[in-house]
Amino acid sequence: MIEFAVLLAAIDDGTLGAFIVALDRLQGTMPALQAWLEHAARWESDRRSGFDYPLQPPMAAISPDELPAAVEASTVLGTTFRGERGTPAPAIADLFDRLRDTLAAEDERRTAQVH
Repeated sequence: MIEFAVLLAAIDDGTLGAFIVALDRLQGTMPALQAWLEHAARWESDRRSGFDYPLQPPMAAISPDELPAAVEASTVLGTTFRGERGTPAPAIADLFDRLRDTLAAEDERRTAQVH
């Protein structure tokens, strides 16, 4: 979990605030992924304000059957935040890239256990 904490800490205050607002507007896109992203963004905001509580891992919100869709959504969101829409946000893109890699590895691990 330390890696996600480091990635979140790399996001500047303005971008973090904009990210939280953007997440509020995604309602219903992919509820489990959105729930974890909201938790992570608010955790980082709270950490900066002096509130200390554990950052939950993505799998706390995302069920195994949602992993393939979450990997795909993380890929799309990473590309979007990378700047294809005009304003690059590399720290957010890095967060999505690492999230995608983490979810893909978990999906592969679970798939391998089934076979």
